[in-house]
Amino acid sequence: MDETKGFREHYAALTRRWKLAVGVFCGVFVAGAAIAVYLPDVYRSTGFILFEEAEVPEEILRSTVTTYTTRQVTELNERILTIGNLVRVIEEYDLFPERRADEPAELLALEVREQIGVEIQSRETVAPNGLPQPIAVGFTVSFESEDPETAHAVAEELVDLYLAENLKARSEQTTETSTFLKSEVRRLENEIAVLEENLARFKEDNAERLPSLSALNTQQMNRIDSQLLDIDRQLNSIEENRIRIEAQMATVEPTAASRLADGSMVLSPADQLKALQTQLSVYKSRYSDNHPDVVRTERDIESIKQRFGLDVNLADIEASLRAARTDLAVARERYSADHPDVVRLRNSVADLEAELTQGTQRQMDSALVPDNPAYIALQSSLSSLDAEEAALRETKAELQRRMLDYEQRLMETPQVEKDLAALTRQLSSTANRYWVMRDKQFAAEMGETLETQSKGESLVLIEPPRVPLKPFKPNRVAIMALTVLFALVCGLAATQFADAFDNSIRGAAAVESVQGEPPLVEIPYIQNQSEVRRARRIRRLGIAAAPVMVVAAAVIVHVAVMPLDVLLFVTLQRLGL
Repeated sequence: MDETKGFREHYAALTRRWKLAVGVFCGVFVAGAAIAVYLPDVYRSTGFILFEEAEVPEEILRSTVTTYTTRQVTELNERILTIGNLVRVIEEYDLFPERRADEPAELLALEVREQIGVEIQSRETVAPNGLPQPIAVGFTVSFESEDPETAHAVAEELVDLYLAENLKARSEQTTETSTFLKSEVRRLENEIAVLEENLARFKEDNAERLPSLSALNTQQMNRIDSQLLDIDRQLNSIEENRIRIEAQMATVEPTAASRLADGSMVLSPADQLKALQTQLSVYKSRYSDNHPDVVRTERDIESIKQRFGLDVNLADIEASLRAARTDLAVARERYSADHPDVVRLRNSVADLEAELTQGTQRQMDSALVPDNPAYIALQSSLSSLDAEEAALRETKAELQRRMLDYEQRLMETPQVEKDLAALTRQLSSTANRYWVMRDKQFAAEMGETLETQSKGESLVLIEPPRVPLKPFKPNRVAIMALTVLFALVCGLAATQFADAFDNSIRGAAAVESVQGEPPLVEIPYIQNQSEVRRARRIRRLGIAAAPVMVVAAAVIVHVAVMPLDVLLFVTLQRLGL
């Protein structure tokens, strides 16, 4: 049967099955009231902790611990609400006495954590840009329990834990910061000491090539160059004097002629050799080569040459030796050391060197001591010039060595300057970091002092936990209101469901929907005498039950909401009576 029901049909169903609606309503209401009455009272004790700013302005002294934030409160929660701390609280305040015999305290600690509430409290303030901005001013710590004294005691313990842990955490943070900065400062001091030592050693190793000495080195080079020019002039003068003296010595005999006792003159070996050579030329122009006078004269010449070493031409030997050495050097470049040409030239050089040595030694052994005063004077002058020349050449060599040294210094100065700049830059950078760390270390030490003397930002207990005077939950008024609403909905729904499953035909609309034609006449329902008597009896029972319902409601309000005397006092106070 398809039938579209309107409000009239639904209302008719309600009037027909009002007893069912009342029964369902009463059942649901009684169940909800029982739950509201028998739910245990839960009390909450709450303490408020304020974020107090530092007593010393931040412009003067800043703490190493940053401003309080939600993150720091979260860190405090993680430090305090540990299983170990919660187990200690359970044992100290005898929480869950019945359940601790059967359940481990670690599991009960999770329930205790659910009973603890930590909430950040914010207030609206005005930002520098003029817009409203929330700012955290503190947080609340609460604990819920069925016993108000227990809730108060545990809340006080939690508040003390938060305050103590905050002091401990801030002290540890400032101490760790100060210790870390001290170690960094000490490390940088050691690093600076090493860099300073390296810099000093570098300057010591390159003392003569430092950039600051470039001008001095250049000035010294100029002075040495002037001295070298002066020495060259002196050497040229000495060479001219030597040429002049040697020219004079060529005209003066080393030995003077000696006069014998018979008055005859004894010539020097050189003069004797010249005289014999002159006489030999005269004899050869007169006689043949085999003439006794020619032979005797040649024998006398050879004897003088051999005795005084005049038969050896040292200049020719030296020229031959130089040529042989040159040929040997060229041969060594072309051939190996065992090549016949190299061996022959090496032997030739050795023979010429031996011949030169022997000839020189013979001339030295047969040399006569000069006794001519003029020659001796010239020889002394020549020796003096030789000594002076040797001294000047030694001085020149020393000056040239010093010149090369200064040139080498100037050539190495740019690289030294580069390395010195790198070392200086590294030292300067490390020194800057050192002074930054020193400032931070000083700030950390002052911040540590600030925290030690409780002059920095801190947590202050503004509102300590109190013993709660009324339960925090359950909200029995809300439960009863929801129970009445739910009971009404259930009662109405029960009538509609019952009517939906009832196939009875009721009303002209139902007849028309079945027959296709409306009925001719509608006769209303006529109550008999028994139904009238039953309705009167129900009204009497309702009137009699009304006082009972009022008393029950009063009992429920007294137990679930608040005592009636308190309710009366609050009502009169709100009415102003």
